[in-house]
Amino acid sequence: MPNRSIPRSLALLASLALAAAPAAPDTAYDNTYAKDFITDAPWRVIDAHTPIPITIILKDCDVDDIRELHWIRCKDVTGGGSTVLWHRNFGDERIGDDPSEHNYWTYITTVTEGHPSLPNGTLLTPAVLGYGTGDAIQLEVTIYYRDDWFNYTDGRTLRVHVGSGPFPWPEGWYGGDTHFHTMYTNNLYEFGAPIPAVLLAAKAIGLHWLTTTDHSCDLDETGDGAYSYATHQWEYTIQSPSGTATIVRNNLDFGSSWGALGADALEADGPDLRVFRGVEINLASVDPDTQGKTLHCLFYNPDYIHSPLSGATGERPVIPSLDAGLDALAPEGFAYAAHPISDLSAEFGGIDFGVNGTRWRDQDLAQALSRPRFIGLEAFNTRATRRSSNQENPWADFDAGAEPANPYPNELLEGIALWDSLLAADIAFGHPRRIFLSGGSDAHGDFNYASYMSLDNYAEDNALGKVQTVVRVAGFGADSLPPIDAILEAFRAGRSVVTDGPFLEIGLDRDGDGDWYEEEDVAIGGEGIVGTHAPLPLQIRWASLPEFGPVVAVALVSGNGAGTATIASFDPTSSGEGFFGSETIDLGTFGFEGTRFLRAELRTDDGDAGHRAYTNPIWLTFDPNVGIAAETPSAPSAVSLSAQPNPFNPATTILFRLAEPSRISLSVFDSSGRLVRVLLEGAALSAGDHAIPWDGSGASGRAVPSGRYLVRLDAGSRTKTAKVLLVR
Repeated sequence: MPNRSIPRSLALLASLALAAAPAAPDTAYDNTYAKDFITDAPWRVIDAHTPIPITIILKDCDVDDIRELHWIRCKDVTGGGSTVLWHRNFGDERIGDDPSEHNYWTYITTVTEGHPSLPNGTLLTPAVLGYGTGDAIQLEVTIYYRDDWFNYTDGRTLRVHVGSGPFPWPEGWYGGDTHFHTMYTNNLYEFGAPIPAVLLAAKAIGLHWLTTTDHSCDLDETGDGAYSYATHQWEYTIQSPSGTATIVRNNLDFGSSWGALGADALEADGPDLRVFRGVEINLASVDPDTQGKTLHCLFYNPDYIHSPLSGATGERPVIPSLDAGLDALAPEGFAYAAHPISDLSAEFGGIDFGVNGTRWRDQDLAQALSRPRFIGLEAFNTRATRRSSNQENPWADFDAGAEPANPYPNELLEGIALWDSLLAADIAFGHPRRIFLSGGSDAHGDFNYASYMSLDNYAEDNALGKVQTVVRVAGFGADSLPPIDAILEAFRAGRSVVTDGPFLEIGLDRDGDGDWYEEEDVAIGGEGIVGTHAPLPLQIRWASLPEFGPVVAVALVSGNGAGTATIASFDPTSSGEGFFGSETIDLGTFGFEGTRFLRAELRTDDGDAGHRAYTNPIWLTFDPNVGIAAETPSAPSAVSLSAQPNPFNPATTILFRLAEPSRISLSVFDSSGRLVRVLLEGAALSAGDHAIPWDGSGASGRAVPSGRYLVRLDAGSRTKTAKVLLVR
């Protein structure tokens, strides 16, 4: 995650000072080296009938023991009220006095206990508590315990929004958080939550999938000498209508934190929430201005990429380098630049305090984009629109609109501009590749809001699932989630939308039938060749929920080697379509030529900062030769193109003639315009006849299915296309 606070070295000094001095009664211990008291609940639940899981975590109690845990209580304090929802007396239990007590002590409940009128074991749903759609429930969770010298009462105030239903994703679309930290991120400054607690919160929020991306400096070993604070053991108790159960886990049984995380993710992955184990790896910059400094990169890879010196305080130089890390990815693995605009450094007055970080620079991006498994930018990182100096109860500041120093969307908009520039530059160079956008919360176990350790502890309104990447996977319904491999395949292919609430989609509907997922169409993440002499109906559709506000601005953005511009924009509320609607734009009226990318973005009005959504692009090559009758044999031509045999099975030979020496590219597309195989790229050939075989396989080497394919020949300034038919 970005470094939003003081350097770890200063944080360590501050936390050690707090741990060493006797504390006065009622002094908070939040986010200190010695001990953390964390309470959490999801920032939203799907509807009034979704149970609210309440999580209590006592962290690092092996360092500073709780001599007597008296009780923990949760109250409903909405509107100034005070109703006990759950109260558990722990009989002065001692925590942290021996290894069996564990680093993490976690308790989660979804039911009442000690409510003045509801029976114990009643599900904690908003409806049962008397709330409905649109309400905001305020909860106060308090712990009463004795430390080495005094009794303490410590607590946090949480706010849960009652949603109006699932997120507004259409059928076949699935929303997930691609950047989230669990308890396996565990060091002086950062931590997370146990995966069992994450599961309950993610399901209540309405997520479909989640990738864990814990820090490599915490995952590389179970214990990494002086620079690791890995959690070796945890204890987890859940209270539900069926009773109370406690689980004890020893991560040493799995050899490393990576191994233990893998076991957790495998156990958590299921038909109602898909989970994948990834990593936020520290890589060394290769840019001359920042060489050797730390970059954050999100790796979605089946195996761990070893990072023995991954950037923890004192570990210099960082290993591996950006190049070496990307080259180590498996064929099915892929990577995104994490928060590429964030400056991770911690230098004050020219003194480096140990974080040794940097933002992604030009040479870093150039080297990464030369690797096929580097997919794009996670430029939509976190949703921190509000800041408070009170991390126990930030709501007064949040409600008053106290903004952080660099709030969303400033950094987001800079990241989008960087993305556009990379897309345009690749087209200008003549080798357009698909560069995608992703989004994630970068939350560190935060289900409600995020808290940070600093010289002045503070909170921001970011949380799990507040930023999502929504992917399209055909053939599954809301009650039958795709397997995680299918979700990751869609994520890698850019069939995705990035959002903090609303939905937006574009697609080229060639036949105008309202369905742009057919073979001849081009959907998000795809590419195609289109003519310039017929209507080209580009469909745009959007949706929002009352909690995110109506969509007030939609823009269609297009770019080529000359730059990027908004080519169409409108306000859906002017036609009464603020919460759902669609629009058709005829691309044939713009007179486009050559290759362009097209993407869309929107903004809502919620009376505050609003919400945003961005589609990944489609790439179209506007070719005047597509849809025009073939030249007659008597007509002179500098380039000819054909295939023999045609139809064919299993192979054919592409035949072409050049009237003069040319540098040529030869590619095969399917009938929807998606690239299947590059047979030649930038080859310098002499004038005359040429023959290039095609064995009917795609870029992966696997045989492609039966169907019509388009062969495209680019020779200098001329382009020729020919149709071939594969019949297996």
